[in-house]
Amino acid sequence: MAKKLIIISIFLLAFFLRTWNLTKYPVSFSMDEVAIGYNAYSILKTARDEFGELLPLAFRSAGDYKPPVNIYLTVPSIAVFGLNEFGIRFPVALIGSLTVVVFILLLINLGLSFKSSILAGFWLAILPWHIHFSRASFEAVTALFFLVLGTTVFISWSKNKNMLNAILAAVFMSLSVWSYHAERLFVPLIVIFLFFIFKPKKKIITFILITLIFAIPFIKLAFFTPAISQRAFSTSILRESSLVKIMHNGNYKNLGERLFNNDIYLVYSHWLSKYLNYYDLRFLFWKGMQFTPPGYPDLGLLMIIDLPLFLVGIYYLAKSKNNKLKSLALFWFFAGPFPASLTMNEQHPLRALVWIPFFGIVMASGFEYLLNRFKFKKVVLIYFVLVLVNFIYLFDIYTKQFPRFYSESWQYGYKDAVIYACENIDKYKEIVITDTFGEEGPLNTGLPYLYVLIYCKWDRDFFLETGNHRSEIKFRRPNQEDYMNKENVLLIGSPWDFLDGTREKGKIVKTIYYLNGKEAFLLIEP
Repeated sequence: MAKKLIIISIFLLAFFLRTWNLTKYPVSFSMDEVAIGYNAYSILKTARDEFGELLPLAFRSAGDYKPPVNIYLTVPSIAVFGLNEFGIRFPVALIGSLTVVVFILLLINLGLSFKSSILAGFWLAILPWHIHFSRASFEAVTALFFLVLGTTVFISWSKNKNMLNAILAAVFMSLSVWSYHAERLFVPLIVIFLFFIFKPKKKIITFILITLIFAIPFIKLAFFTPAISQRAFSTSILRESSLVKIMHNGNYKNLGERLFNNDIYLVYSHWLSKYLNYYDLRFLFWKGMQFTPPGYPDLGLLMIIDLPLFLVGIYYLAKSKNNKLKSLALFWFFAGPFPASLTMNEQHPLRALVWIPFFGIVMASGFEYLLNRFKFKKVVLIYFVLVLVNFIYLFDIYTKQFPRFYSESWQYGYKDAVIYACENIDKYKEIVITDTFGEEGPLNTGLPYLYVLIYCKWDRDFFLETGNHRSEIKFRRPNQEDYMNKENVLLIGSPWDFLDGTREKGKIVKTIYYLNGKEAFLLIEP
């Protein structure tokens, strides 16, 4: 009973850190969140997505297709809490909290002591890397939950040969694949590895059959629709400009270039550099979360106070006689950043979220080493004091610096803009809302129509019938024609939409600012 209470207490801590001020941090709905939230609402009301597809297995969105699991999990939350920030973000916050509990069970199944396992669970509960992504509708958090749960049940199955465990392991691993893109590559690798290390000898056919049931529709999507290929292409390492510039595309000048500097070598060299960058200690302990611009204090994927314990854990693992634990940690160490390294963007903390269990195993091993030499209370007290000091720093970075520097990245301002438009719609014959934003230039394209659907509670079917707009509202960049012989018009645009002098021609009725004080949107009457 005492052990259950400890686990429940750690869960409650994780839940509090992932739901406290959930509607305020992150500072705004991202485009992905509004897409997930509105499609879940549409499924709830009509069993169809925003484009009218009946219960799809891949949701068409801006530039790609979204995996289905998060959207379907959000449906009951919206039914209970409504179509709002809390209703849309709550499912992932809950799943992130449950991941802490499942991770404790995984460590126990791997042969670590209960005390070191709960301390590692506490570590995950307070880990900024996991907390941040659990506070928004990030599919990677859901995929990680099912991956850890599937791995835990798989190990249990290898011990007790229970058919139910074989079924559940296949289901959870499959759900992980259906939850996020990185797991589509990682899960097959770890399943093969788990079979090799833990060697379950019964119910293997059951596991394979259940997996095939989940795989058949995935194969259909991969080969007969753009749902999988479009995402792979849009994020592929092969699209990086630095690589494209140096590739020959088969046009070699001489034999030496063909043999020693060919495209295969160039791609491999470029990928290897990206892959090795994930092992940079600065990324892991100082700058990985990218909450502030270069040159400012920041947070790594792990807390800086974890570094000594992490090194102790590496030492303990190296000397451990628990070969299965050691092998699994080694596999996760090398395979964790592999999916992320195949995509565009350097050192992507979200795509590398699948790597967390490796660090958790190492931290648990570090706790195990200390607990073998010192009293439990002493270890806990010292670690708690260090955590408290670290959290004061974390609180400032996350609640003050991160919103100030990166509110633009979360499409801050669209909410205020569309709410003003909807509240004043009767005053105007036409309202134009820009789909571009950004303080550095009109480089980003948003989805303002989804913000309107969420915050203005417009009828979905009518909105679709009119081509994603109403007669009063258009979604495009304002232009010169909006100023010609038009009355009762409201133009909502970024400062970059009015560089042609039209800003001075109209009346600014409202200015919306990013949290760094720069202009986000101007509301102008021509």
